[in-house]
Amino acid sequence: MNELIKKINSISKDYDVYAVGGFARDLLLKLKHKDIDLVVNNDALKYAKKVAAALKAKLITLDEDTETYRIILKDYKISNIDIALFNGKTIEEDLQSRDFTINAIAFKLKYFENFRKHIIFSNKNTLVDLKSKTFDVISEKTFKIDPLRMLRAFRFISEFIGFNLSNKTLLKIKQNAKLIKSAVPERIKNEFFRILSAQNSSELLKTMDACGLLSGIFPEIEKMKKAKKKYYYHPGGLFEHSFETLEFTENILINLKTYFPESFIELQEHFYNGESLSENVTRASLLKFTALFHDNAKPETAKFENGKMRFFEHEDFGANKLRRIMHSLKFGKRDIETATFLVRHHMRPSTLTRNNIVTKKAVLKFFRDIGDSTPDLIVLSMSDWHSYKRLKVFSSKELKLQKKSVRDLIKKYYELKNTKPLPKFIDGNIIMREFRLKPGPWIGELLNFVNEAQFDGKVLSKSDALKLVLSKLTHIKKKYKICDEMFKQAIFAGVV
Repeated sequence: MNELIKKINSISKDYDVYAVGGFARDLLLKLKHKDIDLVVNNDALKYAKKVAAALKAKLITLDEDTETYRIILKDYKISNIDIALFNGKTIEEDLQSRDFTINAIAFKLKYFENFRKHIIFSNKNTLVDLKSKTFDVISEKTFKIDPLRMLRAFRFISEFIGFNLSNKTLLKIKQNAKLIKSAVPERIKNEFFRILSAQNSSELLKTMDACGLLSGIFPEIEKMKKAKKKYYYHPGGLFEHSFETLEFTENILINLKTYFPESFIELQEHFYNGESLSENVTRASLLKFTALFHDNAKPETAKFENGKMRFFEHEDFGANKLRRIMHSLKFGKRDIETATFLVRHHMRPSTLTRNNIVTKKAVLKFFRDIGDSTPDLIVLSMSDWHSYKRLKVFSSKELKLQKKSVRDLIKKYYELKNTKPLPKFIDGNIIMREFRLKPGPWIGELLNFVNEAQFDGKVLSKSDALKLVLSKLTHIKKKYKICDEMFKQAIFAGVV
């Protein structure tokens, strides 16, 4: 760090350069920092180019209007250096335009080695707020100037353990919550998912909801709240159920070892150590997000049948609604496909384990259909069930059996995943050639019959596989209405 600062100072003689904001704050609090925030008194672009050239680093423009630039470093512990022009004529004016008192801190970079003696606090409450670990807005206009700051407030306390928002800040968020939709969608998504990455994100989201910020970001939340409560088990209706599903999802993800003792290492890797789906979106955070919206289409699909409220096809309608929500916030394609897939199939694990008797054939089909999203879907289903726990909709015996069933399902999933793949005796081309069949969905179904039989140890060779395919042709003809001539040719060709 010292060497990097020395290099920057060596080319800064013609400028007033100040370390500001989060960088100055973290130095005071003795916290780790990945970025350096600097402001200069004139020609920020020229200065940024000069620093980038000296450090042999890449320079990008963050905001032309405010003359804000980023230098991306490779060979340093610091990831980025952000350089901006003073927001005002002096450093004091610049600090007054910032978001929170504990971010309104600066010192001249040339005094880095002895910065504590040269700290500038533009707000009399800054030191008090630092000591009490409180984020407090600087002015009445803080959120009107930049509505995204409301989300950043929650993101700060999600990342700074032990910090809180002042009552004044919460009140200002409540008064300005509706302005959040004017912020850039991608930035809303990124800030929101940084909050979801916290282990206590459900607590933060509860406070965001109380301030009206959650509904400000997602208008669908308000519709869920307005859904008639008499149709749902939870006293607070659909939103209460959805939020409790999120809470249980978070609880399971935090306590994977407790819920899945035999598989928690693999699950830990799956949810936390694997690659991110997109910027700031991990499997864990996306699963929590999905849990909140898994039943979002129930109000539209509610229908009385045989004296009971039903929600037919709410999974498909819900997946399509969630796709529109995610598109509006510029989610990545993979994020959208993963989340909507989970919503569309979130009833599958319950259906599979309902009688606590799961056949090998059913398990294999489930794993084949759900693929790498199997752990996500099982945790979502388990959370959905457990959201009814305090209401005693299910007996303790039913909940225990369901817990055992999904635990066994996860165990079997990783056993199969970690097992050496079975030999491949035939493929679609072989089936079409041997039985003179045209391409179509029936080829995949025939292959599934072979895979299932192989899994059960009933197919041990190519000859066994072909005989099994031959035995299934009549069933395939009826199901897909394959013409008689084509079918006769297939039977004739397939005699083995």
